[in-house]
Amino acid sequence: VVLCDFLSMYPTVCTLMGLWRFVIAENMTWRDGTTEVRALLDEITTTDVLRAEAWRNLTALVRVIPDGEIFPVRARYEEEAQATIGANHLSSDQPLWFTLADCIAAKLLTGRAPKVLEAMVFEPGAPQTGLKSVAVAGNPDYLVDPLKDDLFKRLIEMRHVVKMKRDGAKGDQKAALDTEQNALKIAANATSYGIYVEVNVNELAKKGALTIHTATAAPYEIEAIKAEEPGKYFHPLLAALITGSARLMLATTERLVLDQGLDWAFCDTDSMAIAKPDAMPEDEFHRRVDLVVEEFVALNPYDFGGSILKVEPVSFDVEDGTERKPLFCWAISAKRYVLFNVDATGRPVLRKASAHGLGHLIAPYANESPAMGIPKPVVELKNLGVELWQHDLWWMIASAALAGEPNIVDLSYHPALQNPAVSRYGATSPNLLNWYAAFNCDRPYEQQVKPFGFLYSLFADGFAQNVRLDKPSEVGGSNLGGRRKRPIKPAAPYDKDLKKAIAAAFDRDTGTPVTAKALKSYRQLLAQYHLHPESKFLNGDFLNAGTTERRHVQVSSVRNIGKEADHLEEQFYLGLDAEAQIDLGFSPRDATQSLFELRAASAAKGQRKLARELRISRGTLTKRLMG
Repeated sequence: VVLCDFLSMYPTVCTLMGLWRFVIAENMTWRDGTTEVRALLDEITTTDVLRAEAWRNLTALVRVIPDGEIFPVRARYEEEAQATIGANHLSSDQPLWFTLADCIAAKLLTGRAPKVLEAMVFEPGAPQTGLKSVAVAGNPDYLVDPLKDDLFKRLIEMRHVVKMKRDGAKGDQKAALDTEQNALKIAANATSYGIYVEVNVNELAKKGALTIHTATAAPYEIEAIKAEEPGKYFHPLLAALITGSARLMLATTERLVLDQGLDWAFCDTDSMAIAKPDAMPEDEFHRRVDLVVEEFVALNPYDFGGSILKVEPVSFDVEDGTERKPLFCWAISAKRYVLFNVDATGRPVLRKASAHGLGHLIAPYANESPAMGIPKPVVELKNLGVELWQHDLWWMIASAALAGEPNIVDLSYHPALQNPAVSRYGATSPNLLNWYAAFNCDRPYEQQVKPFGFLYSLFADGFAQNVRLDKPSEVGGSNLGGRRKRPIKPAAPYDKDLKKAIAAAFDRDTGTPVTAKALKSYRQLLAQYHLHPESKFLNGDFLNAGTTERRHVQVSSVRNIGKEADHLEEQFYLGLDAEAQIDLGFSPRDATQSLFELRAASAAKGQRKLARELRISRGTLTKRLMG
């Protein structure tokens, strides 16, 4: 593969679309644009998308009847999972709204324009009065006049200048300039997306009536304990346009890649690993990748030149920095992958890896106590994107793949992997702190878990899930006896000495002590890491191998959800919490339609087959059939 990524994706699409006009506007207007959008979708080609002026016309939302085109589809692709987006084929009898950018992406990828029912084109009003220039970070060289400058463009150009200075500096000056360019990067990314989609969850004292407004049905009421409040700079139109345009940028890349006879191994928000067909010579592969990269020169909106799609340094030799070297990819799922070269002895040399699903864990061993037999990283860990222990895990996964046994990864390479697995987090909310009420109740204040204090989360093994919690002496011991059983939720107070912390482990619901033998080790916790399924696509189950395929999603009804990131920190460290998901249910019409179709399918197929096809339990299906 060759890994390519876009230059500051969100600030770039903001600049191309001219969204700063909306940010400084007193208001905005909208008009019917159905006729012009239909004409645009009928005629648009990849060549048109690669003209910068075309992006100024993307400030539109479009209502379509999807009929197999590729659209971003948010769904729970497996039971009990969070709703997530997959770019899949979509069919629906009821109209759905998308950005114009998503509709263009569908045209590029499938070759046909979606059926447009209506389109709304948005335009900014006059600028607000009283706008003033500001010097970013108080630096007079970073002056931004909101009436003359595009903030998104200005921030990226500032950062480019600082990066150029950094690359020519040394020592402390280089470190300071690196910090400065990173601060400008954070400012650009926050102001080019995050603030426009901020929604804060307000937990009510008791359940109350909420009116749900949705794009697919008439407003309806529900009883809920949580209400959502938009943030200060909330601007859902901008948030939708930005993410839709980023997807168009990736769809354009995919179209160009396929047209060059190439393929891709994975892509993320702003990057794509372009894959070489087996029979294609190496030099021809790189020539075609370069042709794809060059297509994006015309979309560079900045004062400095070049393509906004860049070949990442991992695609070049470590020592030379300019010579292309064969780079291989082992991809488990959308966000779990490793990129590596292969040395003369056939062993992997890691260049970049994902920490997804690993970042919450405390390192099982220090860098000063490395694993025996695993070579040291050839590049700095910060450039690899992982810690040393994560590098070692990926090295073992890649080695198993090269040996022809990808499903058998030896996790005995370091004795520390036998220790209980631990993750650290903070008591950053009253909800989190309340989990430790039982632990705190009979302890002096200095021994209690305190607000914003660090905590450890541990993991109960399968055996411990059935222990009796009514006898403290038996936690982690025999579960015979048959009295009421419940899963344990092990945690521990913070201690720099992990052994002491683990010795003080307790069940966070009851405060009952938990023994080390009831805890899952790193080796147990990581045993399935390399088999993680990719449920958004076909051929992505645990033991599947080869190329995945896009699903074809048939919409029977729309279930409305709230902010997916509610209690994000708790869920990140402690696992998915169904109660933290804001489920606003179906509209009455969709609820009736969904139940009707489910009962019809059950009558035709039988419950056992239907449950298997829906990837849910028969118990869940039975409950849903009962309404």
